[in-house]
Amino acid sequence: MKHLSILLTLVLSVTFGSVFADDHKGQPVRPATKEDFARFMKLEQGMWRAEVLSVISDNSLGNKDGKTTYYWHSVRQNSSCMTTLGSGGKNSIRGVTFYDPIAKAIVRTGVSSDGTINKSTHVPRGKQWYRETVITKPDGSVIKLNSDVIHDDANGVTTIIIRGDGSKGSVKEQKNVWYRQHE
Repeated sequence: MKHLSILLTLVLSVTFGSVFADDHKGQPVRPATKEDFARFMKLEQGMWRAEVLSVISDNSLGNKDGKTTYYWHSVRQNSSCMTTLGSGGKNSIRGVTFYDPIAKAIVRTGVSSDGTINKSTHVPRGKQWYRETVITKPDGSVIKLNSDVIHDDANGVTTIIIRGDGSKGSVKEQKNVWYRQHE
């Protein structure tokens, strides 16, 4: 009987866990509010670490050679602005995140040490986030991506599912899992 109880608990946790992890799928996006921005800053702040093939903020995008450790540090400066610093591989990035009341979106703009510029807009999708990103490479080429950003604040994990056209310097689909090191 004890084994049956353990098995039932395991099956239920796997079944319902996957339902909750995908609760953003199929939900419409909506315009962001200043209140959403406050929630976004709370979810994003702190030091994060990930083992990833590539990140959208530098020329590693589309890398398939092996994983690199990246760090991302987000600091709430005030109720209107968050600054970010990222590093990993051979590059670093500086960015600023703010709420744009005209676009009704949360905007993050960053510049990498290799000259890559990225601008992302985040809007709510259910309890999670949908992100569209335009990247300009140092050679002037442009890459467009969209992503689902899924925060699990209780466990300090953020999962980002990035989708692109799969062309050189882009990705078809990539999943990055970031772990909060501290707030």
